[in-house]
Amino acid sequence: MNEQKVFPFRAQLAKGPGRQSSERTGWLTPYEVDILFSDALWAGRGSQLELRVPARTSESGVNWIRQRFERLRKRGIGVRVRRDESWSFDEKANLGS
Repeated sequence: MNEQKVFPFRAQLAKGPGRQSSERTGWLTPYEVDILFSDALWAGRGSQLELRVPARTSESGVNWIRQRFERLRKRGIGVRVRRDESWSFDEKANLGS
């Protein structure tokens, strides 16, 4: 069975040198992946999408996210996925458990 993965994220999309950027924060659901992907395509070649996830995100989780956005690189859009060492995320506290 193909397990669905959902990660908290912070994203910044820079639309090129000296141009406007936009930010999003939330849960990286399939819907959010589609929105970020579409926004990056709209921004066009030379734009840069940076996705940050909590420091505790596994290497396999980071790689899974990178794979979702790999096609953007082929269209001339930079993609950077990284752990944010300053972002400590306690899932139980944030889910109200």
